[in-house]
Amino acid sequence: MALAQSDIPWLKHLLQTLICNGASIHTIPRKIEEALECGYCPRGHSSKAYDLALLISRIGGGSLLFALGCHMCIPSLHSLHSNLSFIVITLTIGLISSEMIGKNIVNVAIEPHYNAGLIAHRGVSLLTDEVALEEAAVYFPDCNSVGGLCWKHLHTIDASLNTYKSTINIAEKLKTGDVHLRKEMTVIVAHCFGEDGIYPLLAAPTCKTEDAADWEFIFTEVIEMWYRHGTDEKVGPVWSFATNGDATRRKAGHKMFVKFKLKHTSPLYSILSNLPGLNLYTCSQSITLDFDYKHIFKHNVVFIGFCTLLCSTAGVYLNNGRCINSKMLKCYLSWLDGVDELKARKLLFPDDPQDDPRAVELMSAIIQLGTIDPTQPPFTDVGSPPDVNIIADFEAIKLLSHLLKNLLEPFINVELSLSEQVSHLSALAHMLFTLY
Repeated sequence: MALAQSDIPWLKHLLQTLICNGASIHTIPRKIEEALECGYCPRGHSSKAYDLALLISRIGGGSLLFALGCHMCIPSLHSLHSNLSFIVITLTIGLISSEMIGKNIVNVAIEPHYNAGLIAHRGVSLLTDEVALEEAAVYFPDCNSVGGLCWKHLHTIDASLNTYKSTINIAEKLKTGDVHLRKEMTVIVAHCFGEDGIYPLLAAPTCKTEDAADWEFIFTEVIEMWYRHGTDEKVGPVWSFATNGDATRRKAGHKMFVKFKLKHTSPLYSILSNLPGLNLYTCSQSITLDFDYKHIFKHNVVFIGFCTLLCSTAGVYLNNGRCINSKMLKCYLSWLDGVDELKARKLLFPDDPQDDPRAVELMSAIIQLGTIDPTQPPFTDVGSPPDVNIIADFEAIKLLSHLLKNLLEPFINVELSLSEQVSHLSALAHMLFTLY
């Protein structure tokens, strides 16, 4: 591998291979000289090698990494720990507690932030969502307990495996439905504006039966622990709490974060009060309620609103009755650079209807499609008159692209000012009112 890449960062492995193959004392220097002529540049393991070793370690553990390391030029487990930063997150076993959240805040947010030399304070957004997990119980040897059981009902049993009877009791409670296997993992992370990384604060298995009161409790505990540990001074104050489109979290969020109107003495009031239509209500710590824009696109635009019809044969009618449906878009999306018939089909008919990036990608493709002039080559042959039906189709597509651009730009273009964002959203509202 080293010779094939014209690089020998692992000369030791080359020597071991030659010796194992019975190379003579004259052959070994010759092989090394040949390798040097191809470009000997020792610089340790590459980032790809570390990524591969980390993946092997996560999938198969240290034993698999050691076995493959004997035959492949990849870093050892010791090298991974010496060159990469590992953060241990305390998972929730039982009810969500302030002690567990506080421990994660210290170990995941405060200490890594300090060790990285990040002294600038930034605004923080707390975000929550679920991740899919296998619906199965797991064993945690560190605490001799069963994990993977829903946090809301785990208080009805003892998850510790101290005796055989406790194991039978857990199995019986699962059978009667008093406690449930996890369906998903509820995750809350902190994101600092201006940084790329995130800080996981909560990972709790859920059976998806939480109500608004449960989420009010979770919101309150996370925010209180953030300020109780002085994280607002060490990392940054919380500006917003963002959720996905779940109705239960929306209800809890409105009760928590749309509660007190900004005071006239607030530095934000003088700016926001002159922008009619913006929310001026927050919680006691001036934290606003926010939503993940990808979920807004997915639930309110792509799969429930008019874009649902775009992905169907029914379609929507714009501009003199032209019907824009999946058949039309499938035909014209392939006109874009880098989009063939297969990719156009995947954009319109995704395997996973919950694919948020696909929703944004579809809207971006339609916006780009609206910039095409069908009367110019290569879409129309030189000397030939353009097809009037294609021209009519693209007049409707251009109208749709303007609509989607005004929706998408305020969320993905970080160069826009607040006034420009409001202008785009205002244009969107007026276009929707005019068209529908």
